[in-house]
Amino acid sequence: MAHFDTIIAGGGPAGSSTATFLRQRGRSVLVLEREKFPRFHLGESLLPFANDLFKELGVFEQIDGRYIHKPGARIIHEESGARFTYYFDTAIREGRPYAYQVPRADFDQLLLDNARKHGADVRERHQVRDVKFLSDRVVVTARDLENDKELVFEAPMFVDATGRDTLLATEHNLKVADDLVTTNVGCFTHWENCNRESGTDEGNFTLVMFDGGWWWFIPFKGNVTSVGVVFEKSYTMARKGQTPEQLYMGALESQKEIKVLLDGATRVRPIDTTGNWSYRSRQFYGDRFLLVGDAAAFIDPLFSTGVLMALNSGKFAANAIDKALDDNDFAAARFAEYERQAHAGADLFKDLVHEFYSENMRQLLVQSSANPTICAVITSLLAGDVYQKSLWHSYVQKGFSRKVDLTRAPRTRSSRQSRADKIDV
Repeated sequence: MAHFDTIIAGGGPAGSSTATFLRQRGRSVLVLEREKFPRFHLGESLLPFANDLFKELGVFEQIDGRYIHKPGARIIHEESGARFTYYFDTAIREGRPYAYQVPRADFDQLLLDNARKHGADVRERHQVRDVKFLSDRVVVTARDLENDKELVFEAPMFVDATGRDTLLATEHNLKVADDLVTTNVGCFTHWENCNRESGTDEGNFTLVMFDGGWWWFIPFKGNVTSVGVVFEKSYTMARKGQTPEQLYMGALESQKEIKVLLDGATRVRPIDTTGNWSYRSRQFYGDRFLLVGDAAAFIDPLFSTGVLMALNSGKFAANAIDKALDDNDFAAARFAEYERQAHAGADLFKDLVHEFYSENMRQLLVQSSANPTICAVITSLLAGDVYQKSLWHSYVQKGFSRKVDLTRAPRTRSSRQSRADKIDV
């Protein structure tokens, strides 16, 4: 029975970052990943504040040279044609002028290989079958899927990084659905030779809002672009019985803004679907275990928050585990601070998503130049500045979309133009 300081189930960004941060602290780590990397995954658009974590993980230079830069987020409203671009170099906390658009198969492989480089024992095609929590250790049984044999490992700590499969949250009935957005459905595919923006704006994320949902438009380096659509419940219920192909292509044919972006483009993969079941676990920890990343909570992918939340939870988890190993104390109560840290950023993102699904917030996203303060706050949120407490966070927590008069806003502007106005934050 092989012994480690920590056993991690799942090799995605949450699992691999937890492993790397632990190895940087000299801890022995086993990562058990069910699949063989690289493998396809959604969540292809990153946020600038993740760059700080890439530097800590030692992968920033690789990422910076490999993927297209994302300097901003462009918001387009289908019905009115109004549009607004939020540029990250105008965020309240400056110094992170761009993020990246990444094919997740390649990106996740990079992070997992980085965990290996730091000394983690990474075993792909190993599926965790059983986790037993004893008074003095955790015993994990896994199946080596390639060799069809059972292996047993033990450690003082276990980390569930199994993503939306949520191994422990499912087993212990910890998942609580977010009823506001839990019924949304996403359809997605990749296209070649789309009509992107020019120059340094080529890598911008574009969100096209329409009555019934929203499109994402994520350009990768080269000529491939990820284009998906998230339908609200009312939209899909009115078209009950349609296939994903019919839903996706029907929405495309009926809307002018996304059609312009795809005019002359060629689809290069089948249309697939995903359920947008937002949830949060009632508790992110227990005796000898932590939940990280999507295993702890999943928020509507509207603002591309998944990877940033995964990396931060990995960092917070590694800190908590390192201290627990020093103290030889793995009782649940000591991990409450880990959950508080993870909640602090996720709550702001969740509030923003909830406001989006009201009409006022949708108008605000394309007309925020009516109030430079609100524009600065939204830019900072879209950049991912949620984990270091700031006074402007209260705008989101108190429902900032109700504070602005939208009647004075022009139809087309950018956060750079808004920043020239007075910002009172």
